[in-house]
Amino acid sequence: MATSRVRAPRAQMFQPYDALIGFKELLKEQERVVVPKKVLSEDDYEMLNYNVHQIKKGTMVRLVYYDKGQYVEKTGMVAKINLDTRMVQIVTTRINLMDVVEIEIL
Repeated sequence: MATSRVRAPRAQMFQPYDALIGFKELLKEQERVVVPKKVLSEDDYEMLNYNVHQIKKGTMVRLVYYDKGQYVEKTGMVAKINLDTRMVQIVTTRINLMDVVEIEIL
């Protein structure tokens, strides 16, 4: 039991130390380039509308959507879709359908 009390402080000495707390996050934020949201054509909206209406719960899809200044690709199974609230949930990620720019049904 005496050795466990000695090991705890000793092990703590070898923990990583971040002298500049938050500096890595600040650098990561500076590297991020904000991209303006694409303006879709009428044909693009029609294609998206068609594809959205093909999606059912349990369908495997690949979505590209706009989130916080960047485009994100998400692939997975649809857990929920609600056309009234314009929300789709891929596994645990909730996505506003108004931010979706590309849908591929797998």
